Amino acid sequence: SKEAIEQIGRWAEQQGIGKRTVNYRLRDWGISRQRYWGTPIPMIYCDKCGILPVPEKDLPVLLPEDVKLTGTGLSPLGSSEEFVKTTCPKCGGPARRETDTMDTFVDSSWYFLRYCTPRDGKVLDPEALRFWMPVDQYIGGVEHAVLHLLYSRFFTRALRDLGLVKVSEPFKRLLTQGMVCKETLKCPEHGWLFPEEVREGKCIKCGKEVIRGRTEKMSKSKKNVVDPEYLIKKYGADTSRLFILFAAPPEKDLEWSDQGIEGCHRFLHRLWNYVHSRREELLKAKERPLKITTEGEGLYRKLHQSIKKITEDIRDRYQFNTAVASMMELFNELSSFN
Repeated sequence: SKEAIEQIGRWAEQQGIGKRTVNYRLRDWGISRQRYWGTPIPMIYCDKCGILPVPEKDLPVLLPEDVKLTGTGLSPLGSSEEFVKTTCPKCGGPARRETDTMDTFVDSSWYFLRYCTPRDGKVLDPEALRFWMPVDQYIGGVEHAVLHLLYSRFFTRALRDLGLVKVSEPFKRLLTQGMVCKETLKCPEHGWLFPEEVREGKCIKCGKEVIRGRTEKMSKSKKNVVDPEYLIKKYGADTSRLFILFAAPPEKDLEWSDQGIEGCHRFLHRLWNYVHSRREELLKAKERPLKITTEGEGLYRKLHQSIKKITEDIRDRYQFNTAVASMMELFNELSSFN
């Protein structure tokens, strides 16, 4: 247990036979990949001089256009004789280029710095970096927290130590969005089924009873997915968007619900019908009434309470679901007002 480890550490220090240290579970990162699309590793192999870096004046090393993408697992750059054959920068003799490219994480770990001046010829513009960095909001899946986010922080600190950037942390805020989940359906004979392959609890292929499994993140392999084109055709894009925002906070998993989609569709219909039926009144209405009636004071108060809450939910907390709920509450009060 943690308590036992602490006690052993204290005892070892008291006896003068050891001390506690932090053991980081870090491993060397092999960045070489046998791919064409990637940054060429700027190293040269000379039989006489050994392994040498490409001289700075010859950077960047550009990808050749005459490679053969064979799919054999070998580095595609190796198929370009013109790329591979070069001269040694030290002795001038024949040499070979490295044919592996860098892992794409090497590029994506600092792209946000380049976005500050994407059309500039310089790699990093100090003035632009001072203005734009650090990034205000980072949005990514949970895998980003242990991969891309870690690499980005490492690159930023390395560039800071080299004097190329002033910030130590690249991002101010992190939002890790949840997954969209749905119930799984399985046939004893045909395996995983799409929702449309089930009718009245039975597989339409063989008529056998379908096993309803647990709710998991949507995946093509388990077929617990919905067709966006079908949703948009039946309900419209606005209904789909509204349900996604309303069903759960963005950092939580969202459980897909056909009933939820239907509910959002009905709400938008009610809203559209309400506005459309009062179109002429709205066109004639002044921007602000000269006098608010006693009956209208409660609605006017609710309007401003809703504006405040919705603004804070969206701008400060990213709680889109409660913002949508507030809009629905406001509309319900508005539609019941005579």
